[in-house]
Amino acid sequence: MTPRSARNAACSTGSRISSDAGSPDRPGLVIHLLAEARDLARETVEVEGADHRHLFRARRLKVGDRVRLVDGRGAARWSVVDEVTARRAVLRVEGAAPVFEPARRVALFVSVVRAERASWLVEKATELGLRELGWFVSERTSRSLPERALERQRRVAKSALEQSGGSWLPEIAAPVPLGEVEIGAGSVALHPGAATQFMAVAGSAEAVVVGPEGGFSEREIEELAARGAVTAHLGPRVLRTETAAVAALAVALTGMA
Repeated sequence: MTPRSARNAACSTGSRISSDAGSPDRPGLVIHLLAEARDLARETVEVEGADHRHLFRARRLKVGDRVRLVDGRGAARWSVVDEVTARRAVLRVEGAAPVFEPARRVALFVSVVRAERASWLVEKATELGLRELGWFVSERTSRSLPERALERQRRVAKSALEQSGGSWLPEIAAPVPLGEVEIGAGSVALHPGAATQFMAVAGSAEAVVVGPEGGFSEREIEELAARGAVTAHLGPRVLRTETAAVAALAVALTGMA
């Protein structure tokens, strides 16, 4: 089974990464390849097609070089290049590898934004360690999100995962009405009129709810509170929806309080 695309840049210099290059505990010093979960349970993995061209032509890997395999569900294993031909390569799967995932799990629920901004949000949130992203439509949401945009977001997430060295590919759900989002105790809704600063509740946040640039309506704020969510603000500056989402996620994943 051929693993999925491995179009990641393993280090900023763009140089070939050898098996003895630096510390294996640093994700930027190895090449990461997103594979199927069943591949990690095998003794060897075959690489063909676009993955082969990228790893063995563009990245110029050779026999003996290391590749970290991830399954997109939190598992990672080391592998070593065992064989390389013009169209096919074989990786020998070895022991468990670091997962490079944050200790906390935080979900994002975000009002639909413009397609290119949504892709930017997905890229940065995946790099940070997001596991779940749900889009919603509220009273003041002014954008739609077609299926082709969701497909692009999933491709962006795969690339971001391989680039960053994470091991968990976030689930990205199609937009639903705000009332259908699974919001409850542990959820924090960003609201500029809130009395509480986000930093004060970030350490206990299990989900962050980010409204449209026009904000939530008063009725929606009341409904969110009735469902167990607390409201908090990020500060005096006005942020775009996608900026607020990424900023809040970064703080919440650190468990800061």
